[in-house]
Amino acid sequence: MAHQVPKYDQLWKEVITELFEDFLLFFAPDLYEEIDFSNPPEFLEQELKTIFPEADSNDRVADKLVRVQLNGGEKQLVYIHIEIQGGYKKIFPKRMFQSFYRILDYYDQKVYALALQTGERAKYNQDRFHYEFFGTELTYRYNSYEIAIQDESTLLQSDNPFALAILAGLYMIKSKKDVHLKSQYKRRLMRLLLQDKMINKEYIRNLLIFIDHILRLPEEEEIKVIDEIEPILEKEDRLMGLSLEDTSFAKFFRKEGFEEGLEKGREKEKVEIAVKLLIKGDSIEEVVTITGLPEQKVEELKEKI
Repeated sequence: MAHQVPKYDQLWKEVITELFEDFLLFFAPDLYEEIDFSNPPEFLEQELKTIFPEADSNDRVADKLVRVQLNGGEKQLVYIHIEIQGGYKKIFPKRMFQSFYRILDYYDQKVYALALQTGERAKYNQDRFHYEFFGTELTYRYNSYEIAIQDESTLLQSDNPFALAILAGLYMIKSKKDVHLKSQYKRRLMRLLLQDKMINKEYIRNLLIFIDHILRLPEEEEIKVIDEIEPILEKEDRLMGLSLEDTSFAKFFRKEGFEEGLEKGREKEKVEIAVKLLIKGDSIEEVVTITGLPEQKVEELKEKI
C-alpha cells in the first residue's frame, strides 16, 4: 500500500467541525461563555463561494466560517472566521484582512477571526495587517495561534479534549520525517485518548481519526500501532461499541486488508526466524515445530539458502 500524504488543512477543518464547542472553549473562552449553544452553530463554508466569487474553490479550502448566536433575548449573531495556515505566506495577513472585510460587509454582524498556524514555518506569519499610504493608515489585528511554539506539558495538563488535537499537530511538527519518533508520539496520544475517562466515545472516535491521519506512518508501523490499541478498545467498558471499524484505520486498512497485513507481518517474522534456524543447522522438522510454517515452505527456504 502506498504511503498517502494527508491533506492536513482538511483534517483540521473536520476536527474543528466535530469538536467545535471544545475548539471554541480552547481558543476563545470569553466568547464561548457568551454563546447560546441551544441554537446549533451553522457551518457556512459553502457561502464562501458567494463572498469570494472570484476565488478558485481550492483557494478557500483552509477557511471555515461558522455562525453562532449569543445569549440574550434579542437575536445577536457572530460570524467566526477560521483560517488554517500550514506554511509561511507573505500575503497571509492581507488575506486575513480581506476575509474580514468581505464577511463584515456581506453579513453586517460581529466577526471573530482566528488564524490557526499548523506548520513549522507558519509561525513566521504575522498576527496583523498594516496599510499606510500618504496619511491613509489602517491596522487590522486578529487572533493567531502558533502550534509550533506551544508547550507540550501545558497541553498535556489541559482538560479540554481539543488540546489533544493541538498536541498531535505539535508532535507532527516535532517528528517531521523521523518515523520512530512519530510512532512513539502516536502511541502516546492514542493511549492518552483511550484512557481518559472524561472524554466521551464520540469525541474519542473523532480524535482517533484525526490523530491517525495527521501522524501517518508506513504500513508496517501502522499495523503495530493497531495491534497495540485494539486490546485497549476491548478492555475499556466505556468504549463498548467503538472499534477500529469506527476509526480512520478502517478507511486505509479495510478489515480484510488489516487482517491480511497482520498475517503478512507474522508470516514475514516466521520466515526470518526459520532462515536463522536453518543457517544455524536446525533440521526441517525442528524449524516447522518452532515456527509453525508448512514443511514445504521450510524446504523451499532451505533450498534457497
